Amino acid sequence: MDQARTCGDCGMCCKLMGVAAIGKAPHAWCGHYRKGVGCGIYADRPQACADYACYWLNAPNLDDRWRPDRARFVLHREDEGRTLVVEVDPAAPDAWRKAPFHETFKAWAARGAAQGLTLNVLVGRRGYTILPDRDIDQGLVREIPA
Repeated sequence: MDQARTCGDCGMCCKLMGVAAIGKAPHAWCGHYRKGVGCGIYADRPQACADYACYWLNAPNLDDRWRPDRARFVLHREDEGRTLVVEVDPAAPDAWRKAPFHETFKAWAARGAAQGLTLNVLVGRRGYTILPDRDIDQGLVREIPA
């Protein structure tokens, strides 16, 4: 049986995700993240961090190319699992469009469409919805606090 995946020294969620409890803005490295080590306050991390569910950690079908620090995006679910969100590192805004990612996202969109599932990509303030046959640019969909 395979060992469960661990974050290792990835930390991409520590860059991309905002954490209100500690005043951490999205798209900036958390002050508690230590390169090569991980979270410096792991035992006392905020509940939002403890609750964060990185899709790659629990998806054995996704190989190491999908590890967030290599792919340059994190995957997570919202809306009670009905939406898969691709939160892209603004330093690599086209990472989600590269192979094998984009073709896989389109295939997932095709499989999920019949069940009303959605696949959204967020690149900074801009959002996209991936459909089986096209990507829809939703324009500016959110504010990013400075």
